[in-house]
Amino acid sequence: MIVIEQIEDLEDDYPSSAVAIGTFDGVHLGHREILGRVVRWARQEGGTAVVFTFARHPLEVVSPSKAPPLITPLSIKKDIIAALGVDLMIAATFTPRLAATLPHDFVKTCLVDRLRARFVCVGYDFTFGNARAGSPEMLRRLGEEHKFGLDVVSAMTVDGQVVSSTLIRGLLAAGNLRQAARYLGRPYAIRGYVERGAERGKGLGYPTANLPAIADLLIPDGVYGGQAWVKQGLYKALVNVGRAPTFGGETRRVEVHLLEAEEELYGETLTLFFLERLRDERRFENPSLLRQQIDSDRQQADAVFAASPQFSPEEWTLLP
Repeated sequence: MIVIEQIEDLEDDYPSSAVAIGTFDGVHLGHREILGRVVRWARQEGGTAVVFTFARHPLEVVSPSKAPPLITPLSIKKDIIAALGVDLMIAATFTPRLAATLPHDFVKTCLVDRLRARFVCVGYDFTFGNARAGSPEMLRRLGEEHKFGLDVVSAMTVDGQVVSSTLIRGLLAAGNLRQAARYLGRPYAIRGYVERGAERGKGLGYPTANLPAIADLLIPDGVYGGQAWVKQGLYKALVNVGRAPTFGGETRRVEVHLLEAEEELYGETLTLFFLERLRDERRFENPSLLRQQIDSDRQQADAVFAASPQFSPEEWTLLP
């Protein structure tokens, strides 16, 4: 998949493109339906499957106080969208200038002149252009004028619940990882470079790979069962999110103990998938008591691994 940051950076000619437009934060089941329709159209018609999205949430520019934290960082978002079969991703930086663009100017400049769109797909609640004046109905009229088709995807429901990024953020904030994964179609994930820590875990018999503080980490402090993708291998993991109160820690961090890995990981990129929250983080009177609790956490995590659906990190989906 080709990735560019601005539509002006587009160099190649795409004479027949199918374009999905949206923020796609989380790339949840509803988003996957939109992207899947674009990919299917492109394959059937011999065109290019394109996603026009944003590196950060547009509300960070339009209304910063209302901007939500991201479910999916851009590096992971790129990987998921590529796995779905998209050919070209425009991960634009949302700017005041872009926010002020009139709906018909966006369609003419980006969709028609640059991408030569023949098919466009958006969600039912899609808005675009200055003051969010553009609607699916307006986009349909503009499509008739510029000779491209429009497909508007209805709300995706699972067990009677409309799937949305807002819903998923709430589930993650409550530590409900299983239900969030059901709506995402995959476990919640973060990514970072492994850095050196205080190495206290090694003394407890549970050496950890430490990730730096992540601004958009949506889950509460606590201990989790998870999986880690590193060096092209998927490992079971016991994860602590918090401040290590037993040792007087103050900085929030993520400590990952890989259950079946012995090799050096400093400096490696690690993608961490959270499966289930095991307990709150808490302070222990001494390291020995903490070690006993971690032993118990390990047993509880084993039960989580056994009960969790199979997951493919290369396909970014839960397998049937």
